[in-house]
Amino acid sequence: MKKTAMSMVSVLVALSMTACGTASNTASQGTAESTSGSKYTPGSYTGESQGHGGNITVTADFTENAISNVSFDLSVETESIGQAAADTLKDEILKAQSADIDAVSGATETSDAVKRALQSAIDQAAASGSTASSDKAPLKDGTYTESATSFGFTGDMVGSVTIADGKISDIKITKETDSITGQWFKTAEKNLIPRIIESQSIGVDSISGATTSSGAIKKIVAEAIDEAGGNSNDWYETQEKSSEVKKLEGYDVIVVGLGGSGILSYCAAAKSGASVFGIEQAAAIGGNSASVYGPMVINSKNLAEKYNDGKDYIDADDVYKTWIDYVGTDEKADVIRKAVDESGSAVDYYMDNFGFEFDGMEGGLVGSFVRPDWDKEWTVYTADENNSKWYILGPDHTFQFDRAIEKAKAMNEKNDYMLELKGDELITDENDNVIGVRCTYYDGTTYEIYGKTVILATGGFVGNKEMMEEYLGHDVNVLGSTLDKGDGIKMGQSVGGSTYAMGTLPMIHVSQVPHIIRTDELTADQKAILSALALTTDAPEITINGEKWGGEDASGTDESTGLTVGIAYAPGFMYYTAWSQDDIDTIRTKGLSEATSKAEVNFIGNGGKLPAAGTPVEDIDKILSVGEDFKDVISGTPAEIAKEMNVDAETLAKSLGTTSDSSDKFYLVACSGWSYGTVGSLDIDANMNVLKKDGTPIENLFAVGQDSEGVCNADGKAYSPWGGQAQSWTFVSGKNAGENAAKVAKNK
Repeated sequence: MKKTAMSMVSVLVALSMTACGTASNTASQGTAESTSGSKYTPGSYTGESQGHGGNITVTADFTENAISNVSFDLSVETESIGQAAADTLKDEILKAQSADIDAVSGATETSDAVKRALQSAIDQAAASGSTASSDKAPLKDGTYTESATSFGFTGDMVGSVTIADGKISDIKITKETDSITGQWFKTAEKNLIPRIIESQSIGVDSISGATTSSGAIKKIVAEAIDEAGGNSNDWYETQEKSSEVKKLEGYDVIVVGLGGSGILSYCAAAKSGASVFGIEQAAAIGGNSASVYGPMVINSKNLAEKYNDGKDYIDADDVYKTWIDYVGTDEKADVIRKAVDESGSAVDYYMDNFGFEFDGMEGGLVGSFVRPDWDKEWTVYTADENNSKWYILGPDHTFQFDRAIEKAKAMNEKNDYMLELKGDELITDENDNVIGVRCTYYDGTTYEIYGKTVILATGGFVGNKEMMEEYLGHDVNVLGSTLDKGDGIKMGQSVGGSTYAMGTLPMIHVSQVPHIIRTDELTADQKAILSALALTTDAPEITINGEKWGGEDASGTDESTGLTVGIAYAPGFMYYTAWSQDDIDTIRTKGLSEATSKAEVNFIGNGGKLPAAGTPVEDIDKILSVGEDFKDVISGTPAEIAKEMNVDAETLAKSLGTTSDSSDKFYLVACSGWSYGTVGSLDIDANMNVLKKDGTPIENLFAVGQDSEGVCNADGKAYSPWGGQAQSWTFVSGKNAGENAAKVAKNK
């Protein structure tokens, strides 16, 4: 498929913008003798600084007195703002001939990283041949209150930074809305702040799983340093990494990833008598499972007793047949049968043995996406009794995972787990048998962990742009964890494991503008109007290829279920709603239509209240203008829009109901799918063993959750669309993998 202009290069961040860290000096070329009176030593110099996904680099070419060219390597950044933003940065740098440039709207933190890296290159190119002084300007003691845009949709993060004796002595976050969406802010607050204070540097690594919150905290500290009379760019010192290698040996089961499926695997293996070690890259357990409603539960005895007089409440055979009809093959019939028949018993197992709790099976709370008569098929995690807190995407139930894994850990004195430890590769012996996992701790220490069996639970590949494009043709906006980079799938492949249904469409239940505006350029109510223009059913829809979409033109309705999955089937997982200038003029004077005024704009907390239908929107031009700055809106004639989208002008014009030479102005408002994660996975059997291409199992290697969920699905289709199925699979696959891994280990 064709790509839009804004998806042609990996550049700046939108959903998760991280504060950027160390600026390191790396000179290339630049060896010519300086000329008396010249400003620079001619040559090419490279500066580096921490960005959203890792280190970004800026390479600048210098003549004796000018920056002649500049280029960026922003490949680690989320692909969202696009080539236009990169071009804007380049143009501003060449115009200013310095790093003193404005940030690009929507990408302030990454722009700051570019500026720091550029300044590093400029310092290296200085004619004296030396870099800038490393001496820091003294700071004035006091407490400074600052704010920064973060992941929270409804307001900036605010914090106070205390400077005492010229040093950072205390950091307190006094206001934030990040925690409305999940547990990750608390993780950043707990781990990052002590490290900044201890190291006296904001160049410390962001907290894995909480990069956006980490970035906001760093920005607050940087602003305080500047207000105290310092230069925050001097406070991004590189933190030395450990080169130590540690070995941990003698485990029965190693679990790589402690999201929902990994935790449940850990628990089942421990309950089966195995010694277990768990590995988690993030600074907290739970992964995507920490921010969902709950699992599909078919005929749980515990829930049936509580809500249905002890009777079965759904026809399991009906669910199985519907599932097989949906995927269109019985190739994995035994696995799907297990997914159906054990969904209730697996949940009962964890309720009985590890204290899991669920509420609501009587219908009305959440229902099936597919069958109205399946009104008791989906349950909800019980929220913490102490605060009864609900996130935007579900109840705060992380305490249940914490409680369960601690109980499992206590079952064997050898059992343990580590956070901020990333599983890198499987360790094999001379016969290519899996004997352990090589990992990297956040401080750089290498851990080699040896065991008899390994369970892969790393959460799919939604955070891996290359894999997304390889298997699905396009990247997607991520609602879940961007740490899910396909590590488990790649580990399995490295020892001969095959994959299954890698082309299953990603889990998309939320639509929204692609680039959330978290700054105050628009009010909350104005942001709601922009979202309504994207989400309304009352405007023509155009694909990223410039073709008509929606209604009879959409291919999102599955004949076997009648379910319209919509945006998951759209090319690139997004489309545009099209508005003529007359439409916009009507909105300005007569307001939104009835349908647009009722659009569901706040599911992920973006924006405020919509005006009633018929209420004039006098500031519509400002709303569209800011939306255009953030690449949520494209405006112009059909030919101009086609050029920006990199599509055929005739095709687009026809979709807009006009001709390619029309001078009429149109506005295309982007509507994007936001994904929890991917579904395509390693191929497994009913024991959760990873399979080789010839169908034989790798005896001591297992995969669970999104690392194995492809077996329940089909290429080219949305994942099996009955509510809570993915979370149900964490219970079924986790229990089976944990028990079977323990069994294999005991027999070794």
